[in-house]
Amino acid sequence: MFKLQTVFSLLLFSVFFLFPQWAKASAYWMEIHGSEKLNAPVKIQIFYGFIDDLSERHRTTGPEFQEIKNFHFFILNTKGEKSTLELQMKENHWEGTFTPDSEGTYRVLGMNDQLPVLIRSKNPDENVRPVDFMCGAYHVGKPSEVMHPAQFMDIILHEKNGIYTISPYRNKKPAEKGTAIRIFNPENWEKNISIDENHQAAFKPTLPGLYVIRQDWNDATHGTFKGNSYGKIRYRNNYCLWIN
Repeated sequence: MFKLQTVFSLLLFSVFFLFPQWAKASAYWMEIHGSEKLNAPVKIQIFYGFIDDLSERHRTTGPEFQEIKNFHFFILNTKGEKSTLELQMKENHWEGTFTPDSEGTYRVLGMNDQLPVLIRSKNPDENVRPVDFMCGAYHVGKPSEVMHPAQFMDIILHEKNGIYTISPYRNKKPAEKGTAIRIFNPENWEKNISIDENHQAAFKPTLPGLYVIRQDWNDATHGTFKGNSYGKIRYRNNYCLWIN
């Protein structure tokens, strides 16, 4: 049986503006299943669904589920080499695989820049074009000590003695001091922390389950996408971590 190592990434668009039929907190997330052994296939699965009032996660399909096809994923191996991760649609998820051939940390990264503009007003300056990123890590043996940003919005985690150091990046440069990071714990409580002068922040998980680490950045660039005008681009990166 595969071990659930990392779950990521909740990508909340805008419940009532992107897909008005969303009635609950709906999201995309990714699960990585593997044995943490060399030359053993690793499954990466992308889901769409919602969390109900009892905090249970439900998988669903439909138009939102089809949007997964516009995410572009790649694997960054322990040598820093990239390979495209091809996803195939299954009954209730999209799935891809890769096989680790050396010990260290493998990073899985994705981006979707084809999401529709969020229409929030008749005034186009208030409309938002979302661009979403995913990132996370899969370890075989000892985790790699050195990792570098690999996409426009990126988050790298390091763990020591149960404490996780968060290093967020924008355009492959360390986030500035004061940059806000939001962390959602398994009970859906939200904690806001700020990046320090060392371009990092730290947190210690206190419960088993899913933690979502989120960085947002708004670019006040006007434009038109798929026939709709917008007044800014909202870049969002989510790293989700499963704690056993």
